[in-house]
Amino acid sequence: SAKKVAALLIPLPPLEEQRRIVSRLDALMTKIAELEAAEDELEALERKFPCDMRDALLQAAIEGKLTGGKREGWRFVRLGDIVAKSIKRGKTPKYVPHSNTLVFAQKCNTKRGDIDLSLALYLDEATIVKYPEEEFMLDGDIVLNSTGRGTLGRVGQYRITDNPQNMPLVPDSHVTIIRPLKNISSEFIYYVLKHYQTYIETLGEGSTNQTELSAKKVAALLIPLPPLEEQHRIVSRLNELLPLCEALEKIT
Repeated sequence: SAKKVAALLIPLPPLEEQRRIVSRLDALMTKIAELEAAEDELEALERKFPCDMRDALLQAAIEGKLTGGKREGWRFVRLGDIVAKSIKRGKTPKYVPHSNTLVFAQKCNTKRGDIDLSLALYLDEATIVKYPEEEFMLDGDIVLNSTGRGTLGRVGQYRITDNPQNMPLVPDSHVTIIRPLKNISSEFIYYVLKHYQTYIETLGEGSTNQTELSAKKVAALLIPLPPLEEQHRIVSRLNELLPLCEALEKIT
């Protein structure tokens, strides 16, 4: 009530002292605001640091600076020239409630960076004759989401350990499969494409929600390729260091 407010007992110094106190508080509150802003900026940097570190590691890897090795034997190649099968997207599937064949969709290549086949649906096996043997996904295949804003360009790598039941698996029409030649490290190519992911996202064409990434543009990507032994060294080093970035991400 107004009566209680009016009855409040407060300290009251002389007017000159009131002004000195207000001036001092104004200066202190400005400093506090500056410190809070600095703290917010520091927290943002801490949150961003693992991603920046990951990007820096991938950048160093493709520039030949991660292992200390010489760049002898390095060359630039078109992605489409170093694959075991043509780079292309899968077919539009016909689904059924259950079967013995899974369909790999974009959502299986998750935003958090792993492959989750619990999100896969089942293929109508009456249509399986439309799928040649090479279209079934293999261990080490690189998957590239190829449709839609927010998911287009996302790079993942399928491993047989993602499929404990070892069910046959085919990609749907929104996923591009990249299968490097046997004398090339698929994991090295995966890391290269992971580094180029932001650039790949810009290659989509079409309306905002129906942006499409053509297999032709993917095949035309120019990438650095060191000798196989150096590819293995780079992959080994990245496999040591990138988990540290993931650990930092969890902390921050």
